[in-house]
Parts: sequence; C-alpha cells; structure tokens
Amino acid sequence: MHKDHKKVLSLVVPAKPEYLSLVRLVVAAAAKNEGFSDNSIADIKVALSEACTNVVRHAYLAANDDVKKVIQVKIDLDKTGFQIEVLDYGHGMALPPPPSEGLGFGIMGSLMDKVDVETSDDGTTVQMIKKVVALRNC
Repeated sequence: MHKDHKKVLSLVVPAKPEYLSLVRLVVAAAAKNEGFSDNSIADIKVALSEACTNVVRHAYLAANDDVKKVIQVKIDLDKTGFQIEVLDYGHGMALPPPPSEGLGFGIMGSLMDKVDVETSDDGTTVQMIKKVVALRNC
C-alpha cells in the first residue's frame, strides 16, 4: 500500500446508548493504531461520545418508523490527521442549537482541531478533525 493512501473505516450501530461504548472502543483502537497519544485518544473519545449521544437523544425523536435509526461513524485516516464523521438520518436540528442543548458542541470544539455540522430534514453530519502531532524525542 502506498504511504499516502487514505484509510477509511465505517461503523454502523443502532442509535441506542448501549452501543456507544463499542463505537468508542473501535475509534480509540484506530487512533492508537495511528500513533495518537493517550491524551489525544481521550479527547477523541469524549468528542465522539458527545456527537453520538446527541444522535441517541435528539436525532430520531420526530422521525417516522420508516427511518433506519442508526449512528454511522466514518473515520478517514491519512498522514495529516484523523477525520471522524458521525451521521444520522433523523429530522435534523436547529443551528445554532439552543444554549441548553449546545454544550456538547462546545466540548467537541475544545477537544478537536476542527468541528463542522451540516444538517437537513434528512439527517445531520458532525465532522471532527484531530491533527497528527509529531512527538519530540526527549
């Protein structure tokens, strides 16, 4: 495989709280495999938990029964960083979210290098990026 080739991992789980630990474990293992520090992995896990918890709590409340109630997590790995997308197929959300519901986005933004949110009547995508930081030899 060419060194600059991007690796992609995709995981789809039911939008239920009991699946969130599985999602965190898979993403943490992928981050560790890419050489992220324990502190960076902890940041990624907290940000991911916030995004996935939002799906569980809010995405499918008004969705009809024909909608597949899942959380889809996509991870793109390349030499510059770790890009995570958390997608749902619910009813969308108000942007910016009300102050009582927007705390999670602040947490995600403080832990990750970049956070973007796209939403429509067909679902929401939260994209988060954590850049690779080269460790110095001591």
